[in-house]
Amino acid sequence: MSSYSLRPLPELSAKKLTAYSTLSKRLLLARNITTEEEAEIFLHPNWERDMHDPFLMKDMQKVVDRIVTAMTKKETIVLWSDYDMDGIPGAVLLSDFFRTVGYDHVLHYTPHRNKDGFGLNADGIDELIEKKVGLIITIDCGIADVEHIAYAQKNGIDVIVTDHHLVGKELPEAFAILNPKQNGCSYPEKMLCGAGVAFKLVQALVAHIRTHAKEGLETIPVGWEKWQLDMAGMATIADMVHLSGENRTIAYFGLMVLRKSRRLGLQALLKKARANQAYLIEDDVAFTIAPRINAASRMGHAKDAFALLASTDMTEAGALAESLDAINTERKTMVATMKRDIHRRLKKIDTMRSVIVLGNPEWKPSLLGLVAGSLAEEYKRPVFLWGRESGFTIKGSCRSDGSCSIFALMEKVHESFLEYGGHTIAGGFSLAEEQVHTLEEKLSQAYALVSQKDMSHDTEYDEELTLDQVNWDTYREVSSFGPFGEGNPKPLFLFRNVLIREVRTFGKGNEHLEFKFKREHGGDISAISFFTEADSFGCSFHSETPVSFVAHLEASYFKGRPELRLKLVDIFLA
Repeated sequence: MSSYSLRPLPELSAKKLTAYSTLSKRLLLARNITTEEEAEIFLHPNWERDMHDPFLMKDMQKVVDRIVTAMTKKETIVLWSDYDMDGIPGAVLLSDFFRTVGYDHVLHYTPHRNKDGFGLNADGIDELIEKKVGLIITIDCGIADVEHIAYAQKNGIDVIVTDHHLVGKELPEAFAILNPKQNGCSYPEKMLCGAGVAFKLVQALVAHIRTHAKEGLETIPVGWEKWQLDMAGMATIADMVHLSGENRTIAYFGLMVLRKSRRLGLQALLKKARANQAYLIEDDVAFTIAPRINAASRMGHAKDAFALLASTDMTEAGALAESLDAINTERKTMVATMKRDIHRRLKKIDTMRSVIVLGNPEWKPSLLGLVAGSLAEEYKRPVFLWGRESGFTIKGSCRSDGSCSIFALMEKVHESFLEYGGHTIAGGFSLAEEQVHTLEEKLSQAYALVSQKDMSHDTEYDEELTLDQVNWDTYREVSSFGPFGEGNPKPLFLFRNVLIREVRTFGKGNEHLEFKFKREHGGDISAISFFTEADSFGCSFHSETPVSFVAHLEASYFKGRPELRLKLVDIFLA
């Protein structure tokens, strides 16, 4: 069981936020918002005020001019995107732009996750050379593809890189680069996701075409680009970039557009998932939409996800949504099987090392990141999992529990890997078969050098509430701080000394858990925990048991009926 303490806040700053309730004041201060002006900006995003001029981004005018030239000359343009929930939406919104202006010499290319890997590849470029492509626009990739971009440029294909990943020691010699992280770029928002950068390009193209009307290009309706925020907003939430500044604005308005989006594929996907489009929140993006889009590349090919989101045909959209939902179900089954296998193996270990390393030649490498993340959270330590790809290469994924940088950990034992990469929380690797048996020992030794774990650190909650304070007014107040995500965590509340009225399991396989608690002034309130067994919290709970627990507030709109409930994080005997 974790320990919990009230989040400490600077006392002096609270006097500056007199216009806000005690709860709002605490939530603002927890986000380092100390003045009413800052609070107004945070709580009420404004499109005109908060969105930056896209032409502030380095190379933007050069990129716009090159694309307009390509359209004037009727060159074939290829949108080369990554295969995930950032690259695919980014490619869709650029594809929508070209379709809207009536330019149809556009192709979409997404590499196969397992066969081609991330970024550009020589075989794909050769294919485009044969097709006499004049321009490649990358989305959410390219900044590290020095050799492949040089090869494309040498063979007469200009490459425009749009990316958001960290810039390496060497920049590719592309025609132009849009990346707010590159040296010399004065764009204010450095933490855009890949689709966010693509959206800024669309904004710039729209502005240019409106002021420099080109013969043969369709007129773009006023406000059209804002409808592309469904794609940019989804990606911003799913890619877990910091939800502050312009990113917060994109996510905030992106959710508004998502709830009204006329995109046939999106509507079909939500219908299949039984999600109520009118009430979508960030959790629906993260746990309903993103897994189905990502399932395309994990279990098949990402081109199906692109086709779904770009579809203008209802029959096609329905068939693609059906297919993605089915392979996502297959993915969940495979992940559950892998987890059961891992849990069985871990139970046989007498003393668990500080780093978990497990593998199986039958495991699908593209699914390992999902499992590793879940296990790192459960076992509170870094997890490295490996499988075998195409019968030969051992490839894996790793996730940190937050106690160390996973990249720093891998660097300490870099000689064990054929290839490795990643960042603080997540990474990937490949290794030779003879290294498998010593990897756990080496990583555990290295962990002692890079670990930042403080065993005395409590989990902090934002406020203590009573069950009677769980009402729609409180929910609306808390919701005004959303969308929640990276850098803007969902508020966590402590409920002390309450009585359980009922404990039950629900779901097709009884895999979910529901507690019903008695309110002091009558009525019950439910707290649910998905994919949780009754004994998962370390002790037994029965009717009339006094407990304390921590939870998030949430609203459910199952079958269109609004219900206020709690999302359980932890529960313990009072």
